[in-house]
Amino acid sequence: MLKRRDVLRLIPASTFAYVGASTLGRAVASPDESSSAEPAADKSLLAGPPVVQHLTCDGFSVSVAVRGLATAWVEWGRSAEQLDQQAIGSRAGLVCASDRALIIPVPFSPAAEAGQTIYYRVVAEPLRYETAYKLHRGDPVSSPTYRLVIPDAAAPNVRIAVINDTHDHAETVQALAAQIDALDPQLLVWNGDACASAYDTPADPPRVLLSQSWATTRPLLFVPGNHDVRGAAARTVRDCLAAGPDPSLPYNVALRYGPVGLVSLDTAEDKPDAHPVFAGTAAYEPYRARQAVWLREALARPEIATAPFKVAICHIPLHGLPGHNDGLSLEGFAYWSGDGARKWMPILREAGVPVVVSGHMHAWRIDDAVDGDPVQVVGGGPNPKRNNAVTVIVLEADAQTLSVTIRDAFSGAELAQRKFARR
Repeated sequence: MLKRRDVLRLIPASTFAYVGASTLGRAVASPDESSSAEPAADKSLLAGPPVVQHLTCDGFSVSVAVRGLATAWVEWGRSAEQLDQQAIGSRAGLVCASDRALIIPVPFSPAAEAGQTIYYRVVAEPLRYETAYKLHRGDPVSSPTYRLVIPDAAAPNVRIAVINDTHDHAETVQALAAQIDALDPQLLVWNGDACASAYDTPADPPRVLLSQSWATTRPLLFVPGNHDVRGAAARTVRDCLAAGPDPSLPYNVALRYGPVGLVSLDTAEDKPDAHPVFAGTAAYEPYRARQAVWLREALARPEIATAPFKVAICHIPLHGLPGHNDGLSLEGFAYWSGDGARKWMPILREAGVPVVVSGHMHAWRIDDAVDGDPVQVVGGGPNPKRNNAVTVIVLEADAQTLSVTIRDAFSGAELAQRKFARR
């Protein structure tokens, strides 16, 4: 375990962005010093705060953006004063290194107890290759220390916040960060279309996805939208955020948080695979078919099947209004996912899932259940000056009632609500 070089600090989740992080590490090396054999620690080596994902009794994953080639590890423990455990990411025996983003799995052995509190911080260390056998390391740079609470499936209540269609809109992201801080949910769901339009350069995914501190003290569940699979660098999103339990279905996750069993689905693109704009690069229809197999199995798992309330999360709605395009033809684009609906909706009905939470339309609404289908809740858009509202959707449940509330992200005002009683 490396000796700590900074004073242990506990900070609130309200710090919503890193802009240099001048209190971390030591000053940037001067031009003369940078030519020495040992790379100097850069106070801005950590380009963003840690992003926690997939927090369970078995462990969690942490993603962090870096400026410059580095390795990183997580120091953690049962108290803020004693981070006596260490986890470092490696693949096939080679410690992971990147000049953009690193994902660090943190396994618990033995398993942690539900409701237990742990503390962690991320440490990054510069790396420079002179030759294959001559590598140089700089001084490590540490994040602040953060607190996490292990989710408890037996908890009497839960609060989950869902945001969508942020589209890299700075004012909107700032307002959402403030609302999330005020709501203090146990889980944050980012329901797609995080980027402005596409990920055009390799620098875009870490800048967009790993710059906010809203997932330092709670886990993030990222569910991609149609824009998140566009652009020359879209494939590098997987290098920024940890995949779910099945790497072939990285965004399909089944979670139990108190009375809520939550499943996430990836609706992917809003046009058929054969559409000429994809130039033969789309294979979303068989991908959705594989997700249907996963969905049936996930909803049958004891921890999900016994949940008083089940909720499905996906970016593109699975139900549309009259006249809405279902995305099954080459004309236009999907207002709702016809392919996802015909593959998943029968399974959701059979399992008694009462609500699907989506985004995509940039206009919030709640659609009543039709022919036994779940109620469809749709979040707002990215720009308060152009759309009806930027929203955060809040799921709150106890053993008897699930409340789904759409709130204005800027004022916090309640825009709509639907309550579900336990069957």
